[in-house]
Amino acid sequence: MCSGNFVFDVETVDDFTEKVVNSPAPVIVDFHADWCGPCRVLGPRLEEKVVGRSGAVVMAKINVDAAGELATDYGITAVPTVMSFKNGERVGMFTGVVDDDQLDDFIDDAINH
Repeated sequence: MCSGNFVFDVETVDDFTEKVVNSPAPVIVDFHADWCGPCRVLGPRLEEKVVGRSGAVVMAKINVDAAGELATDYGITAVPTVMSFKNGERVGMFTGVVDDDQLDDFIDDAINH
């Protein structure tokens, strides 16, 4: 499945401000790490759900090892941690792997917040 412009990487604070805080669409932010097994399970499922919303929401992927400053700024102490942002404000968050219904609810809450 082609993710188009709906899923993108964020590596710097400036990138985060431009692509997440200033985004006209709600943004699901996936804080992950390459060494994290649960991240490798959750990430593709989350991407598929976001892409399935056809632009109603977008997804930013942040590797905490490459973007430590962002992880620190947002108090990330465990991965995967997923946050939702709308109009530059955090509107939701969960840590760990959740089931498909919970993912759908989380994404829908971000869109409808």
